[in-house]
Amino acid sequence: MEKILQAIRENTPEGFDYEWLGTFVHAIGVDSLNYKGYLPEITDKKDYARNILCLEPFECVLLYWPPGVESAVHHHKGFWGYVLCLEGTVDNIEYIQSGGQLLESRTIRAQAGGVLNEPDNTIHKIVNPSKEEYLVTLHFYYPALDTLDRLRIFDLDKGAIATLNEKAPTASFAHPKDNYHAFEEDAFSYVSLEDNPKTRSHRIYPIIPKPSSKDIAELIGGYYKEQALEYDSFDLKHKSRRKYTERINALIADKLSKSSVRKVLDLACGTGRRALKIREESEASYDLMGVDLSPEMCAIAQNRGVNAQSGNWLEMELPEESLCAITFLYAYGHIPTEEERRKALKKALISLKPGGLLFFDAFNLNDKNEWGPHAVKAYEEHNLASFGYEKGDVFYKKVGGEEVAFLHYCEEDSLEAFLEEIGFDVIDLKHIGYVHRSGEILDSDDEGALFVIAQKR
Repeated sequence: MEKILQAIRENTPEGFDYEWLGTFVHAIGVDSLNYKGYLPEITDKKDYARNILCLEPFECVLLYWPPGVESAVHHHKGFWGYVLCLEGTVDNIEYIQSGGQLLESRTIRAQAGGVLNEPDNTIHKIVNPSKEEYLVTLHFYYPALDTLDRLRIFDLDKGAIATLNEKAPTASFAHPKDNYHAFEEDAFSYVSLEDNPKTRSHRIYPIIPKPSSKDIAELIGGYYKEQALEYDSFDLKHKSRRKYTERINALIADKLSKSSVRKVLDLACGTGRRALKIREESEASYDLMGVDLSPEMCAIAQNRGVNAQSGNWLEMELPEESLCAITFLYAYGHIPTEEERRKALKKALISLKPGGLLFFDAFNLNDKNEWGPHAVKAYEEHNLASFGYEKGDVFYKKVGGEEVAFLHYCEEDSLEAFLEEIGFDVIDLKHIGYVHRSGEILDSDDEGALFVIAQKR
């Protein structure tokens, strides 16, 4: 820690800016940082503690958070900075002030080594989401805040705004009255994501650094365990999702009805509903197998008559050239890295007979109506490449849910080249409307998901 403080004092250039400070913070090696001796004493288990380490040429302050503790929502007006997570997990929840409303905007989660951006005019709160673990964060601000005087904080439950004075030790409503300059009652109404009619059913939820492939698999497993019993009803009651899946089901069924197939594998089969529907619509009588990470969903698929097994596709034992076709629906994007996507497709190639068919859909990075462009913006704004992200990676949550899942968005040209390189010929690629013009086959490159029919050479 002394080396960091020395570097701040000696190596900060005059007239440094937000970008320079970001580069400085991103370069700090958390693993070698000895911060334990600088931790402030926690005197209240319901509040965090602060230890200001330096104020010139910018502020460096160490914060220590008991389990479940969060700051009040507060406004960074006239100062900016970064938060480096040293230990534990931190959620940064951001808000937008619009008229008389405060709208929940987005959440970014950081683990040890992750950096959160706090540009000027940010309205946010910092949360330790763990019920058991302590959180340690190192904050860098300019201009320095030797006190929290004039910082405005928001009470989401009461719609009140308080202005702190120099006595306030933290951004909180739990202090004595003489820690505040003023209170504004009924100053705003709070709109959460759950209450916002413009919010979609899911939201982006970046995690930095990017978790390991093993951890991502566990996240996805937890997400689908949470969704298992209501997954089919969600598909069926959401008109856009239903039209999208029905169109792809019909395209696959039509192709299979014209082919002589005897054995089909459904990768990421889920509850088996779609695979069975495709077989029914194709009027074919092929053997249907399935594999899925979720034991709960596999159990449902088995009860419906699918020969399904729970596990990782890459670890599944299957004879070479034993399958006539493979369907891989709404799940290709769950594979966390390019290397693993290559392995998954290579295994599919080996498992298919010569001339065998692969059907799958992928989210389009360039779809202006979907998360792809937002993923690119987040990738650039938060320097996610330095945290192990590939362009197009997205973590997300169902609004109101607790579990996190992962998707990778693809670009059409690179996806075709990828398949060709592995040993497939792309015999058809269509853009299918998902959010906008759901289920329609689209001509525009910047709309719709990518539906691919590929054939083993």
